[in-house]
Amino acid sequence: MKSILKKIPIIKRAYPSIFKKILKILKIWEINYNYFNVVFCLDINEPMDKEILFFDDYEIKQINYLIEGIKKNKIDYFIDVGANSGLYSLVLAKKFKYLKIKSFEPIQTTYLKFKKNLSLNQSINNVELFNFGLSSNDTELLMKAYKKNNYIQKGGYGVASKNEDLSNLHTEYAFFKKADDILILLNKHILIKIDTEGHEKKILDGMSRILSENKIMIQIEIFDKNFEIVDNFLKKKKFKIINYIKSDNKTDYFYINY
Repeated sequence: MKSILKKIPIIKRAYPSIFKKILKILKIWEINYNYFNVVFCLDINEPMDKEILFFDDYEIKQINYLIEGIKKNKIDYFIDVGANSGLYSLVLAKKFKYLKIKSFEPIQTTYLKFKKNLSLNQSINNVELFNFGLSSNDTELLMKAYKKNNYIQKGGYGVASKNEDLSNLHTEYAFFKKADDILILLNKHILIKIDTEGHEKKILDGMSRILSENKIMIQIEIFDKNFEIVDNFLKKKKFKIINYIKSDNKTDYFYINY
């Protein structure tokens, strides 16, 4: 029912605003909420959390597509790059107890939120969480995030570009490592999800060996301006597009190399 309300423009705008004002009057900032049979601590100021709380509709199509892909392709590892507060990792961990999950989140506050969500689901014990991101080499990078009314958005951090105007954004540094140096995987069936706000090519450069030595399915969010360079890289690695899903003004592409 909530997902239907989201499709009505006036309700999509008014309903969250009214609900949020009521919660603020009641001084309720966080709510524990069940989504995909997993308990998440949702923050009424966080865009992703609001989509889940108000509409029960955040990346449902993508998650369901991955669930079917794991079954069909007999996936045994899930690498979650840009894990945010753990939505994908925890949903897939709960659904597939045998799945070995490696989750990477470089932003400290977001990483701590992931840890909190993990602690709310005691039955989940197949997630290994790392407080650094993945890139083409070991490095420290300047990150940027939206800031509104002194609230810094935990999701949606991106790597700052040279000469970018950062005056109205929050910035902080975070650590990154090369996947090929820390993940020793050979002849495995691996699902990789990459959602890193434009840093995807650097991540792929850093996992070149993994991509060549395993059977891989990838979900990757690619900005339109970066599509050609990312797509060409993956094609050279023998990947092909098998699907794409558009939602919330972004596109997730799905690739496979077998």
